[in-house]
Amino acid sequence: MNMRVALAALVLLVAAVSTGCGGPVIALNSDRYMPQFDASPLANYRGRALVMRNFENADENTTIFVYPRSGPRRYGGPVLTSYFWYCFRTAFERLGVRVYEEGQAPANLPMMDVRLLHLDESGYTVSVRVLSAESQSPLQKQYSVPGPPVAQQQAAVLEARAYQMTTTLFWEIVTDPQFQAIVAPVVRP
Repeated sequence: MNMRVALAALVLLVAAVSTGCGGPVIALNSDRYMPQFDASPLANYRGRALVMRNFENADENTTIFVYPRSGPRRYGGPVLTSYFWYCFRTAFERLGVRVYEEGQAPANLPMMDVRLLHLDESGYTVSVRVLSAESQSPLQKQYSVPGPPVAQQQAAVLEARAYQMTTTLFWEIVTDPQFQAIVAPVVRP
């Protein structure tokens, strides 16, 4: 076997091991994520700040880059936890929230951790923990969103569908009155 064939076989083996077995991968990229929602009902978020700390992947049916591990279609590209962190940052910024990384934030800001529990075409489930700047009890809550029906099989349509699921999950979290009470409490005159 010549060196080129051996090298090509090694590259294919490493790619198969790192992404797992399964169908084609629908490429996701947080740079292409553009959250589509009307921010006006959530004006109380404008001007707020938040520390987004950890996004942890606890779904065993994923790899570091792809969800689900196998199936007719998989989604991914960059590290999943980074992908979701950057998508959430983009969505928070669309609401007018300044997002800080841990270690770069001023003191006394609410802090958010997200644990990815389930990711596939049927929906997303996450556990969110939010610590307030004051001595409020932390919020620890699960949020789930179903995936809309798969209407078309084209990669661009499936990619847009995955981005919309992320927006729907984000919206589910930020419209929760318990989450708002910590991150963006409504100030009454």
